[in-house]
Amino acid sequence: MKRLVLIISFFYLNFIGAQNDSIFIRKNIEPYADKPVYKTDTIIFKNPNFRNILIGNTILPQTSNQQGAKSYGLFFEEFNVKDCLDNESEPKPNKIIQITKKKNEWVIKALVYTNCCQDFLADVSVYNDNTINIMFTNYGMYCFCSCPFEITYKFRVEPFDGLSKIKFVSINGEATTKLE
Repeated sequence: MKRLVLIISFFYLNFIGAQNDSIFIRKNIEPYADKPVYKTDTIIFKNPNFRNILIGNTILPQTSNQQGAKSYGLFFEEFNVKDCLDNESEPKPNKIIQITKKKNEWVIKALVYTNCCQDFLADVSVYNDNTINIMFTNYGMYCFCSCPFEITYKFRVEPFDGLSKIKFVSINGEATTKLE
């Protein structure tokens, strides 16, 4: 009987352990070397619902801000960053450089100035019932330089009632530009 309990316990514990999720991350730890030097790390999640890893330039997934923007008919679908355009000693104010409105898609491009070694986490909200606020948080290594980055926010647009109220675009709550 003890053997049977031991065998059942063994299989049960292995089954529980098999429910963990693993992610293997491979990162270049020598960015200035001639050949990449990789370090591999493993992250084990006890539950698949806890595996939120954000790497590089990416959209923060399913934030309450984005859920609110959906009620206006704006579905944040894509975020792109062009590499540092030009190394500058002093940062300049962020600005909207292009707004393209099509029937089912809006694309907003902005020029933002930040540390040249940073990546971006993107989010979007609507405030004052008339302004799309494209937001970013820069993170990563710190270098002794400042760069303008061209960032692009792409939205799928659905014709909801609130969409016609949207008249302005801002960057992180500043640099407001008229949408038309």
